[in-house]
Amino acid sequence: MDANLAQSIEVETIAELLQELNYYQILQVDPLADTTVLEKAYRAEARRLHPDRYARNPNGEVKRKANQIYRAVMEAWQTLKDPETRESYDEQLEDGNRRMSQEAKKQADAAAAAAANPIHAAKTDKGMKFWRMALRNWHDGEFSGAAMNIQFALNFEPDNETFKEWLEKTKNAHQEVAAERHNPYKLRIV
Repeated sequence: MDANLAQSIEVETIAELLQELNYYQILQVDPLADTTVLEKAYRAEARRLHPDRYARNPNGEVKRKANQIYRAVMEAWQTLKDPETRESYDEQLEDGNRRMSQEAKKQADAAAAAAANPIHAAKTDKGMKFWRMALRNWHDGEFSGAAMNIQFALNFEPDNETFKEWLEKTKNAHQEVAAERHNPYKLRIV
């Protein structure tokens, strides 16, 4: 069989099925696969379906579809490699969505940014005001002030898990500093 014809058949077949496949099926992995398996599958599929393999094919439609397939492979990898984004995608997949919506991508990216950098954890303006003060207190080693400002921020965002995590972290740091400064003998040196 002619190499160009074989490529055309492969690309046409995959392109027809592409809308029916979820990200796991595009990468040909089990939904419970860990990140190393996903990465290995992504690299294999990216190599196998790379548009450069189809550069010599005279059919422009085959080249266009090869690019479309490759973008789907990249999108699958970008979504599944990040744990927060993958979790969000898995929830959407349970709801019957094969592709991640733009809104879900924005939410997952915001969650990932908040996990990577706590400055992005606030979701409201008032929460942000107290959260920034708390982070400034933390940076300056004023842990009781940080805890107080996180409490204020939690009044505006009571479900914010990052705030709750940092509140616990701040209270522990405050207790450690207090324990270091504790003088059991209470001697005064004049």
